[in-house]
Amino acid sequence: MKNSMILRWRKVPRIVLLAPLGVSALALCAWTALGPATRADDRHKAEHDKMNEAIKHNGKLPGSTYWHHAEMRYQGKKGTIAATPLNKMKAGVPVTPTRSKGSRLTMVKAESATVGDPPPGFGKGFTWDRADNEAMLVIFLNAADSLGISIEGVQAGDQVQFVAASGIASFSQDKGNPLASSIVALAAAGANVTLKELDAPEVKPLIDAAEQFAKDQFKATNAKTKRRDAFGVDPGSGGKAQQEGGVIVCMPEAGGTFYSGDSDHRGRWIQGDGVRSDDHLPTHIFGAFFPIQGSNDHNTRIAMQSAPMFLLAWDWAFDDNAGFYKVVVKLTKGNGPPPPPPILKKESSKPKAKPKL
Repeated sequence: MKNSMILRWRKVPRIVLLAPLGVSALALCAWTALGPATRADDRHKAEHDKMNEAIKHNGKLPGSTYWHHAEMRYQGKKGTIAATPLNKMKAGVPVTPTRSKGSRLTMVKAESATVGDPPPGFGKGFTWDRADNEAMLVIFLNAADSLGISIEGVQAGDQVQFVAASGIASFSQDKGNPLASSIVALAAAGANVTLKELDAPEVKPLIDAAEQFAKDQFKATNAKTKRRDAFGVDPGSGGKAQQEGGVIVCMPEAGGTFYSGDSDHRGRWIQGDGVRSDDHLPTHIFGAFFPIQGSNDHNTRIAMQSAPMFLLAWDWAFDDNAGFYKVVVKLTKGNGPPPPPPILKKESSKPKAKPKL
């Protein structure tokens, strides 16, 4: 009798356990059938959603996570190639660099062919080798790219000048290409480089090819609403946008990329009347500035730290943006960190003693 009871007791768990085991096996087979590509897509989507949540809630992404976010966003691996000045290139083919060490372009090689390959000499990030006193960069910022461009190799005391910008982008009710990376190239290097070098016969065709790439990939738009130039101005009405539009330059001391906010976070909008001066910065921003058209002094800054800097479109929700900005930035080597600001002595509120007679 005991044996019979023991057998019955053993049979019950076997029958009960077989059902969930079968379900698990079917689920495992289904998961395996999806393949590594689907699982990778799910992981990238989860990371992309996580990044967007951080932008929405914090208004900032730390610079230390920049390339991790880039790899997740563009579903590829970070890699580097030698950066040759465009004025050293012919017919789109780089010549052999004359220096043993060279500046580098960093890119994320996407697994998806739909993103498109940047033209020769362009990448997502730029690393300055500092062999030349000056370097001029030409940048195409995708308005739908929440990461923008990374510039590395800048040291405390270096001068960063926002030289020129053009282009119109749409920041609402449009459909750009969030999976197309912004691109940057070393336009010229040496001493006393100027905008004239961008019109040189060996340079202009390469920049024109990159601009055509930007038009194809960044979905240049003809939208009639929420159009902004690179300085955040509506080209139709002349209105100054506060929540989105234009370019933000995050200097090394910013420590990452800054973003705007929705209507519940108006403190993250440009303050005052919308003029993009430093006294109208959003309340959460430090170590960054918004370029102002025609204001050379305002658009020229001295790096206070040695760290990467970033340029990107000003917004917080990028998926409905379209179009791009063409930006020229000039880097000039400094003479070490700038001196700290003087400490002003506070006058004592204690009344002065009367002189003795």
